[in-house]
Amino acid sequence: MEKIKIFLILTAFLFIVPSSFAQTPTTEKDTTENKIEEKIDELKNRVASKVAELNLVEKRGMIGKVTDVSGTRISILDIDGNLRFIDVDEFTEFSGESGKELGLSDLKDGVEIGALGLYNKESRKLLGRFIEVLSLPTQIVGGISNIDEKNFSVSVITEDQKEYTVDIETITKTFLITSDSELERSGFSKLSPRENVIVVGFADPEKKDRLTASKIFHFEGIPLNPRIPIVEEIVPSDPTIIPSTGSGKKLTPLR
Repeated sequence: MEKIKIFLILTAFLFIVPSSFAQTPTTEKDTTENKIEEKIDELKNRVASKVAELNLVEKRGMIGKVTDVSGTRISILDIDGNLRFIDVDEFTEFSGESGKELGLSDLKDGVEIGALGLYNKESRKLLGRFIEVLSLPTQIVGGISNIDEKNFSVSVITEDQKEYTVDIETITKTFLITSDSELERSGFSKLSPRENVIVVGFADPEKKDRLTASKIFHFEGIPLNPRIPIVEEIVPSDPTIIPSTGSGKKLTPLR
């Protein structure tokens, strides 16, 4: 009887022990696989987040006039009149004309700058990497009121009744827009009073109402804008010539 009991105990032990030992490796394997899956999911999330972040950022440039400088942020009005924001950091490089080194403190209201950096589509802000002070051309649209043949300049009045003196230099390119919408080369001698003109040039640093023209476009057969108040007064090249009244009599200047 004792032998039978011992036999039964050994038999039960053989069936139970392997079963209990077999469960341990399976549990460790499952745990390891779970950890690997968690790492993979974490990596996927990080990659997806980085891709989303990269999709929101692109290289972009802006040009405009400074309206405010506060802390490390520059506010500008771009060429379309939109308010833009540029952030700067320790990696932002500043420069002026002819490569002159500048800093954030040199940017005052009204200064024209160009900025290149990383634009965030979500915040609509530019992280500036290169900022340069520019000298942008000025464009005016108006009518010719006076022609100074001696000094090679014309006076132009705009619709808002501002008057500019436009100097014609050797670098100035003049074009005529014909009645057939053709573009022809022209010159100073072909400009006439009461003509519509578009002038692109650079303002005198000391006189904002004086421009050096780089391009002038004048129009053939288009009546002058009636909102432009022009009193024609042609300055003759020879000061000894006395203007005529149109009645056959000449005006004699008072002494």
